[in-house]
Parts: sequence; C-alpha cells; structure tokens
Amino acid sequence: MYSFDAEYDEEGFALAERTFVVRSLRQLRPWSTFGPPVVLSVIVFAGLALEAPGWFLLSLGAILALSVLLPLYMLYERPRAAGSLARKHPVRNIRLSVESITVCFAKSSTVVPWSRVRHVWSAPGYTLLVLGRFVCVSLPDKSLPAGAPEFIRRAVKNGA
Repeated sequence: MYSFDAEYDEEGFALAERTFVVRSLRQLRPWSTFGPPVVLSVIVFAGLALEAPGWFLLSLGAILALSVLLPLYMLYERPRAAGSLARKHPVRNIRLSVESITVCFAKSSTVVPWSRVRHVWSAPGYTLLVLGRFVCVSLPDKSLPAGAPEFIRRAVKNGA
C-alpha cells in the first residue's frame, strides 16, 4: 500500500490530457471518431450527385461539420480544463491499495477499483490509468514513490 501527495503542474497535466485524448481517439474509438465524417461525406456527395433537396444537404452538412468539430473541440478543451484544475488543486492525496486507487482533493475523494483500469499508458511526465474511452486517472511520475509504478502495473494486471 502506498499513500502520497501528488503535485500537478498546469502545463504537464494539460499535455498528459492531450496525450490521452489523441491516443484514445486513435486506439479506443477510431470508428466512432473517424467513421461518421467519412460516412456523412459520402452521403452528402451522393446527395449532391442525385440533386437531393437543399434542406437535406444542409442538414447533413451541419451534422458533418459537428462530427468534425467535436473531436477538435475535445482535443483543445480537455487539456485547457485539466490545466485549470491543476491550477485550482495542485496537490492531491493518492492512496494505492491492493483493491483500488483513491484520489482525494479539496473535499472530495474518488475510489477506483483496479478492475476498472483497462490500460496503463505513459505521457510525458505522467502515468495514465485508462478507465474507458473518455476517462483516465493521471498520476505525475515525479510524485510516485519508489516501487509504485511496478505496484500499479501488477495491480492492474491482477485486477483485470
């Protein structure tokens, strides 16, 4: 069991979140990210070729634009929000046990069982515990005590 205070820096945490978003887009959700724009583009071009009504093309064009802009928005907004969170709460208490990881800051705490962690990824200066396509727990490497990275990898492997 480990218990330590993790110090989050604004730039590093934002970069770790951007790394997570990019890798998640590519590895965990490529079809849901890149599929809709491709399919909608084909439908719009087919509609143009078949001289579909303007309202139809305009509607699909708007949905196509949103399907492209939403991932771009996530790519820039999530790191900005992470940096803001690191500025508000730069120190968090982390507890690693055999059953779970607990993250405490301000007056809240979150307990995540190791069985929920799907992947352990690396980002510059951070270890990312990936819980799903949109969620990860970021731990600053400089705050991890000796032996904690190996403990995390074993716990994730045993929890799976």
